[in-house]
Amino acid sequence: MPHHTQPTTISLEDLYPVPEFAAENSKILSVDTLRWQLRNRHKNGLATCCVQVGRKLLISKSRYEAWLTEQAGKAVAA
Repeated sequence: MPHHTQPTTISLEDLYPVPEFAAENSKILSVDTLRWQLRNRHKNGLATCCVQVGRKLLISKSRYEAWLTEQAGKAVAA
């Protein structure tokens, strides 16, 4: 299975605060689900999708989509 490589830069327009990201993707995500994923980001690989700015954690939409695609591939392969 091909491994998706992350771009080395993240566009500012691609970064979202947790509540806004969950709201824009409410068909598949709740704030609680996203927060659970983020609490475990260093174990599940989601850390590469995040940028910490002060106390605020921002999520890269494009990187999250790549991560989700990778997770779906792992589920199919299992």
